Amino acid sequence: MRLACGEYAAPSTLPRLTVRSYRLMDYFYTAFHQAHVNGSPILNPLWFKYPKDNNTFGIQYQFFYGDSILVSPVLDEGSTSVSIYLPKDIFYDFLTLAPLQGTGSTITLTNITLTQIPVHIKGGAILPLRISTAMTTSALRKTDLELVVAPDMRSAASGKLYFDDGESILPEDTTEVEMSYGDGKLTVDGSFNYSLGVNINRVKFLGISAVPRVVSIDGKDVESTLVSYDSVNKVLVVTIGQPFVTSFELSFS
Repeated sequence: MRLACGEYAAPSTLPRLTVRSYRLMDYFYTAFHQAHVNGSPILNPLWFKYPKDNNTFGIQYQFFYGDSILVSPVLDEGSTSVSIYLPKDIFYDFLTLAPLQGTGSTITLTNITLTQIPVHIKGGAILPLRISTAMTTSALRKTDLELVVAPDMRSAASGKLYFDDGESILPEDTTEVEMSYGDGKLTVDGSFNYSLGVNINRVKFLGISAVPRVVSIDGKDVESTLVSYDSVNKVLVVTIGQPFVTSFELSFS
């Protein structure tokens, strides 16, 4: 598979959203790999994900990129607000990571800058993101990863990551990882045949209502200085600096 062949640049004159989206490059790459393997759609209308919600049938402009990224474009030139539809499900703001409960109705988002497009994470996803953006894919591949765990309404989540050299039509070595979360435990497992050469810098758990008493990785307690909690947006951040070369488990209680 060849998605990121050669050297792609994100010019500084492009909107900030374009540069920020580089953090999602591994998520996009995995979505294209899944499409190659089993024909999974890369872009999905809302009704495809919520076929029992009749209100989604006529929505033409909102869409899911891959399984979990809801994009709600601003269609009116110069507008700083947009009305979007959220099914009865839990979503998370991509920028603040704050939870947003959908009720099967339309809401209005305001104070949207001219360089923003509203993006939300569908509950139930685990996203592999780069901790910072870069101006080229080559530079991006040298940047550490973070995992964003966005639980659904049953407090569960899952995700996948596919990685190869980004150039070969038939790569010799690949890394294919499956991630699952439930009952306060994140499990990352799979094959690590292609070395990414980076660490999992940190893991962000969304929708967490309180600071946990104990956080551990592979049974060893994580130092309290490496754990932080945002009570406003309900985000638990655990810094692990884990080389991305083997399976691991991260849990809290």
